[in-house]
Amino acid sequence: MLKEFSRYYRPHLKLFLLDMGTAVVLALFGVVIPAVTYKIFKEYLPARHLEMIYISLGVWAVLIILQALCDYANIRWGHVLGVRMEADMRRDIFSHLQKLSFSYFDRTKTGHIMSRISNDLTMIAESAHHCPEDFLISLVTVIGAFAVMLYINPLLAAVTFIPLPFIILWGMVFQCRMKDRFREVRKTIADVNSGVENSIQGIREVKSYTNEAGEIEKFHLVNRRFTHARENVFGTLAGFHSGIMFLIQAYSALFIGAGAVLSYYDRATFAQLLMFFMYSRYITMPIFRLVSFAEQFQQGITAFERFREVMEEKPDIEDKTGALNLNTVSGAIEFRNVYFNYADSPGEEEWILRDVSFKVESGRTVALVGESGAGKSTIAALIPRFYEVSKGAVLLDGRNVMDLKQECLRANIGVVQQTPFLFDSTIRENILFGNPGASEEQVVEAARKANIYDFILSLPDQLDSEVGERGVKLSGGQKQRISIARVFLKDPKVLIFDEATSSLDNESESLIRQSMEQLCAGRTTIIIAHRLSTVRSADYIYCVREGRIVESGTHRELLKKAGYYKKLYSMHSF
Repeated sequence: MLKEFSRYYRPHLKLFLLDMGTAVVLALFGVVIPAVTYKIFKEYLPARHLEMIYISLGVWAVLIILQALCDYANIRWGHVLGVRMEADMRRDIFSHLQKLSFSYFDRTKTGHIMSRISNDLTMIAESAHHCPEDFLISLVTVIGAFAVMLYINPLLAAVTFIPLPFIILWGMVFQCRMKDRFREVRKTIADVNSGVENSIQGIREVKSYTNEAGEIEKFHLVNRRFTHARENVFGTLAGFHSGIMFLIQAYSALFIGAGAVLSYYDRATFAQLLMFFMYSRYITMPIFRLVSFAEQFQQGITAFERFREVMEEKPDIEDKTGALNLNTVSGAIEFRNVYFNYADSPGEEEWILRDVSFKVESGRTVALVGESGAGKSTIAALIPRFYEVSKGAVLLDGRNVMDLKQECLRANIGVVQQTPFLFDSTIRENILFGNPGASEEQVVEAARKANIYDFILSLPDQLDSEVGERGVKLSGGQKQRISIARVFLKDPKVLIFDEATSSLDNESESLIRQSMEQLCAGRTTIIIAHRLSTVRSADYIYCVREGRIVESGTHRELLKKAGYYKKLYSMHSF
């Protein structure tokens, strides 16, 4: 773990050295200042050497000023170091998330992911600079102070050593407890984030079903778990801090008592007592730093473990060694005896798809119809390799899609979902997502072809109008047409329409059908639909039932067979 973490220091080595350097200097000043005081009271004051007293006081003042300047540099650039490391880790985890397969996001809550990107990384960043500098300052100060104290008065210094083993032992006892407590807090705050996200995103459903009380109760439940976890943390911290505080106070009492006794027997001078009293302050502060270090170190370790969990997650789908890039794609698709089930399915007897075989010639339009849950969308998801087939093969232009680079494959496939996702930005940026390098003229042309441009012109900010989170400011038809404009701009060879018109009103459906017909011209198209009126003009239709293709043919041929398709058509006729 230490090796993994250290690589985030390397790009910022100069800042790290500055942080550690100022930490060492701060610690050394803490050792030197009491020594200067000791010199004044031991030699210059008894000798009534006023000039040296003034010089020593001047040195003392300079040391204090330099100490303040070092403290400023240490605090500022130490935090800058932490912030930059946090940015690097956030960049890495976000980039890694982009590589992960759909299956990871299927089983991981968005709130948990957000917690790791925000809360956990902030905690790691704080630990990244505070822990090394606190440990270094404490180490140098304690060693330096005790070295001087042993040199000046070994007997009095030996007495002050007595509480240290107890302080260290107390810290070790509580270290493991704190780690467990902080890990539990990290888990529960992720649950809180997830609960809030679900409720906010589904606020319309919550209100339409008047289920506010239920959502509040669910939130109260997870909030109580988080509160309980936090209370456990503070119970552990209270035991840790109170024990340390008792030992530190005992240290001061022991020093005062030992100093008074040794002074009575002429084994310690007033100057030594004054210097030791100052050192007791400089030693006590590092002990407090070590307390903070132990607490923050455990929080940082716990957060970094959660960061590693994500970074060690491997994509289910990866390019093979020597994966191919196709220079040209015509769009011919073939399924050969395809079987599929999800990785967490209990066994092969519960296949989502069973022995699916069909062909789609380049430039042709094929429809997949069937009841909900039949496996139509799963078939479509296997073409761009959003999931991997369990058995059999999916081919594009005669090549197994598993032998192609994912980037090449997906660059040639356009997908229009039943509920399109729009980013919380402008209409322009959402359309440009299909081709970020497109010109203004290309964006306008894509919007025209998608029958959305007239609507855009009616808006005050036109293409620069904000769509809101998930496109909440737009109707379903408007969102769908923007998503189609995005596909126009991408200009793929293969199109997949997954229930693209199922939830639209007749007017919106008519506009989208027009844009779909224009978009499909000359491209290989797969249409998944419940409304069978949208697939009557398809070149060929495959009926999917319980993961199998049970019928195929043109619209007229299937009606003549009077089988499963006719039953569906009768149920969904218009």
